Amino acid sequence: MRTPTLIALCTLALAADAQAQVFTPPAANVPHAHDTGWASAAGAGTQREVVHQFTVRQNGVEWMRLYFADVALAGDVLAGNGAQLRLTSHLDGAEQLLDALTLQQWQRSSAYFNGDAVEVEVLAVPGTGASRVLMRELEVGLPMPQFSQCGPTDDRLPSSDPRSARLLPIGCTGWLIADCAGCFLTAGHCQGNIQVIQFNVPPSSASGGLVNPPPADQYALDPASLQGNGGQGVGNDWAYFGAFANSTTGLTPSQAQGPGFVLVAPPPVAGNDIRITGFGVDSSPSTRNQTQQTHVGPLVTSSNTTVQYVTDTEGGNSGSPVIWEQTGQAVGIHTHGGCTTSGTGQNSGTAFTHPGLQAGLASPLGVCAGGFGDVVAASLVAPSTPSQVSTTVAGSVVSGTATLHWRSAPGQLFMSVAMTSPSPGVFVGDLPGFACGDSPEYYLSAQFTSCGTLTAPAAGPNGPFGLGVGVATVAFEDNFEANLGWTTASTATSGQWERGVPVNDPSWAYDPATDGDGSGSCYLTQNAAGNTDVDNGTVTLTSPIVDRSAGGDISYWYYLELSISNGDDALDVDVSGNGGVSWTPLRSHTASSGGWLRVTLTSAELANAGIAPSAQTRVRFLAYDAGTQSIVEAGVDGFSVGSLTCDPTAIGTTYCTANANSTGLPGSIRANGSALAAANDVLLTVEDLPLNSVGYFVVSPSQAFVPNAGGSAGNLCVGIPVGRYAGNVLSSGATGSFALQLDLTQIPQPNANVAVQPGETWNFQAWYRDAVLGFPTSNFTNATSLVFQ
Repeated sequence: MRTPTLIALCTLALAADAQAQVFTPPAANVPHAHDTGWASAAGAGTQREVVHQFTVRQNGVEWMRLYFADVALAGDVLAGNGAQLRLTSHLDGAEQLLDALTLQQWQRSSAYFNGDAVEVEVLAVPGTGASRVLMRELEVGLPMPQFSQCGPTDDRLPSSDPRSARLLPIGCTGWLIADCAGCFLTAGHCQGNIQVIQFNVPPSSASGGLVNPPPADQYALDPASLQGNGGQGVGNDWAYFGAFANSTTGLTPSQAQGPGFVLVAPPPVAGNDIRITGFGVDSSPSTRNQTQQTHVGPLVTSSNTTVQYVTDTEGGNSGSPVIWEQTGQAVGIHTHGGCTTSGTGQNSGTAFTHPGLQAGLASPLGVCAGGFGDVVAASLVAPSTPSQVSTTVAGSVVSGTATLHWRSAPGQLFMSVAMTSPSPGVFVGDLPGFACGDSPEYYLSAQFTSCGTLTAPAAGPNGPFGLGVGVATVAFEDNFEANLGWTTASTATSGQWERGVPVNDPSWAYDPATDGDGSGSCYLTQNAAGNTDVDNGTVTLTSPIVDRSAGGDISYWYYLELSISNGDDALDVDVSGNGGVSWTPLRSHTASSGGWLRVTLTSAELANAGIAPSAQTRVRFLAYDAGTQSIVEAGVDGFSVGSLTCDPTAIGTTYCTANANSTGLPGSIRANGSALAAANDVLLTVEDLPLNSVGYFVVSPSQAFVPNAGGSAGNLCVGIPVGRYAGNVLSSGATGSFALQLDLTQIPQPNANVAVQPGETWNFQAWYRDAVLGFPTSNFTNATSLVFQ
């Protein structure tokens, strides 16, 4: 067995001589400008057509990767008609598909393609609009220099462990672990430039140049998932991260490669061996260069957070799993080498027991945080309109356990519906239509093979997602693509607010990869490469004056990354109703967001804080570094002020909660027409009733709340005296609804009919028959209150 000079560490006392084992493959960046112009599918139908096609060529290179300045793809990815890019290698026919979502995940770049030419095609569905692609540059592979061997013998042998991957462009090794989402470990000193994770790597070229696997075996890093300490020497060097599902196959790494390594504490030294499997450099033969190889040697040290072993490795092996040969379990991360030609020394790794690594594994981020990924759903739907909820998952879900739970209002029991899986790692569920006045809530659950039953959001039924019912009226909206009058101020020495497209420096893990609302630009605290966080003070971003005289909510996306979350540093949100003369604190974000999050300051919350509707409304965001010197990176995007009207033609105000009937939904009431008594134009409509159910309306000048009134299953919401439209018994028929045009000169009351007078308030509700489990009963809708003029 040889003892490589690049990889052996003599003793812990000689830790300063240990060398991190990164090897970046030789490459160059070449400008390559190309603009397809705007192009649309000219045909008919629903199938994608090639609307533009061009070849990217760089003669004589080993491989290439494409980078785009901008890509605009027509259609809607979630609706299934989004345009796509199809990239195909001329050398081996390897293909990658990218859509608007996966292009963001790949940060406007492609997978690695073998050879010197790639065909680029834009595919779009007719009638969905125009698409455009702007190329920026290429990264191309250069011939590999030859390497001398360290020691007389290289005992590494080719291997094919499906759990180990090559990390590019940094030139390290990463490996799957058996955590909940199927994520990776590697060395901390590798974390600065991980962009692509490659599995099933083929032999290199005769010159040692890298040969890439098909794009179906390449995955994009999720920057929001990355945790690590950047590498701080022997025994203190780790990183934990995840990858997005493959853009072509839709599979996550663990779905495609199988479960990862089980992690355990290192064993005693005596009688135990260590296997290292990774992608180290090699020149004998050159076809093995940075391909997967493995070797077993004795464990020689297991102390605190350090493990050491006499096992062959090379540059590029950094991040490899330290495998306990007798059990096949992983006990640490290979990080350093420094053996001598005389045979002294040993290689080193960070033990699984490292406290920082343990803390990272206990608090996963991004795609590593539980089995559920992003939940995609409408935040607002029209009344009586069904909608769809979809999500991605990381890890393996037990068949038949993915479930969508919903209810039409807080306090009701959740209904459940099974979710379907149209493609690997994707689940879809259907929400029913909801009525005006409903406040729907929902959450997802599934049983994962590696981590049990999980919910999204994490709080499940105790903190579900909300859904608005109605039509939004926007008074002010800003996606920060243009300057609409925001102002900035600062008492800090760095980190001032700047508007633009996020730089996304791969060597600085605290800034966002993209903006929040998908438009491209946002406000960030100093949008530049490198360490650009807020230091030694406060930076303030203030909105222009907004007309909120009609009331409404205030919504925004925010991004926040803190290296210390102890409450000292934060992103605060203040609101002013007098143009900024005085301010009221509304929110204080004091923990890292883990990506972009959407927040709504409701009209009720604003009113409770003493902020009345005003034409002189302003909002300000304050990011501050107030405590111990630490990292504070913040962002704001997608700012809007607006209100929600359930039915733009509706009059009156709905009130009181109705109980669900045998359909699973509560019956609902609304009024349309005019609130002028003299107009005599009010139509009452009830919906979401059992089919062919009979009922009638009740009316009163007062309100009440009587549960199970008259032995019914519902709540009576009108008070005494109660008038009944008993002469107008109606049937819900085949639609589950009925309606009545009122005669405002003949409102029934117990003693006589009366006429509505201007200034009076009248409250209406509907009573109807139902049957539950074969037993007859009755129920009530919610109620509506009309103030007549």
